[in-house]
Amino acid sequence: MTARGLLHNGDYLKLLTGQTISSIGSSMSSFVFTLLGLAITGSPVQAGLVGTSAALGGILAALPGGALADRWSRRKILIGYSLLGSVLFGSVAVVGWLGHLTLPHLMVVGLVNGAGYGLFMPAETGALRQIVPPEDLGTALAAAHGRQNLAQLAGAPLGGLLYSIGRAIPIAVDAVSYLVMAIMLTTIRHPLPATKPEGGAHEPMLKAIRTGLTWLFRQRDLRTIAIVATLLNFAANGTILVLILSMQQRGVPASVIGLLETAMGVGGLMGAFAAPKLLGRFTTGRITIVGAWIITVTFAGTAASTRPVVLILLPALAIFLLPALNSGLFGYQMLITPDHLQGRAQSAFMFLSNGAAPLAPFLGGLFLETLGARGALLIFGGLLAIGSVLLTISRPIRSIPLLSEVEAA
Repeated sequence: MTARGLLHNGDYLKLLTGQTISSIGSSMSSFVFTLLGLAITGSPVQAGLVGTSAALGGILAALPGGALADRWSRRKILIGYSLLGSVLFGSVAVVGWLGHLTLPHLMVVGLVNGAGYGLFMPAETGALRQIVPPEDLGTALAAAHGRQNLAQLAGAPLGGLLYSIGRAIPIAVDAVSYLVMAIMLTTIRHPLPATKPEGGAHEPMLKAIRTGLTWLFRQRDLRTIAIVATLLNFAANGTILVLILSMQQRGVPASVIGLLETAMGVGGLMGAFAAPKLLGRFTTGRITIVGAWIITVTFAGTAASTRPVVLILLPALAIFLLPALNSGLFGYQMLITPDHLQGRAQSAFMFLSNGAAPLAPFLGGLFLETLGARGALLIFGGLLAIGSVLLTISRPIRSIPLLSEVEAA
């Protein structure tokens, strides 16, 4: 797997560029939304409801979103979501400038945007499979993780800086970034149509959703990963939220708190550069197990200190293997999934692996308020350890091979 073929793939570069710009804006909004919720309410629990709303929207839309992504034009879905994001975050910026921003407004925007993302993700997966040849897929997914970590690297500190100037400014910049992504997507030449199923007719919605879930559950390795990932994603998201809110409660400046996302971005970006070589040398199963244990040890270690430098550096170490881990798993899933099931398989996997995500922000705020930062972090660390053990003892996970050895469906 090399980047040479991707550098000559114009449609892929347009997709990557648009998403990179939008991801930076989204990183700012994600960071600032939590601060806005706490500033409005003064309560970590209520501030956590903002993230809960966004996660809930994604979960509710995941399964129908996958079915729709397999029957609608993927090009139109990508562009439509980009325009929707521009309108949603533009409304927050305008109301914020007018001084009338409320918690319900933030929650509604998070819910609707999360639902739109639940349709965008499976459509983007199908589009990537159509644009990128199988031999370049692992590198493309590693680049996607590099994009996400670059967004973290730039978005959080920039968001914190702009927030200190004016609370609505980073949200306005995010609205513009969505609009830029929409423009970039319109320049993609590939039509990105929905794939035609065998027989020429699409199944009814409920049956189509059931088909995707049934297919996924028949894959023992993917089924195990999806279920265990529910636990890991819940605990990891809860840990990050507790770190952000606890540092803010101790009076750590927003610009310093933003360095948490920056450090994670650096760790992830370095990991994205290393991912193609790691995927070519080690099996995806081995990377998954080792990566899960590194995340467990480093995230749980945050309970041992209140020093911002420690709380910033440990998550950065945790993220290093994540690009290779996710690229390997998603690449493996995409390769073994028939094209007409790409959207539904992706959405079924995301639905299962993020099933507990809506609870993480709320319970993270609740644990912080009732048990303190150390108690909350220890609870999440224990859950991470349970997930890592389950992956380690699973034979199907240990048996997942190198991506180069996987035969594409």
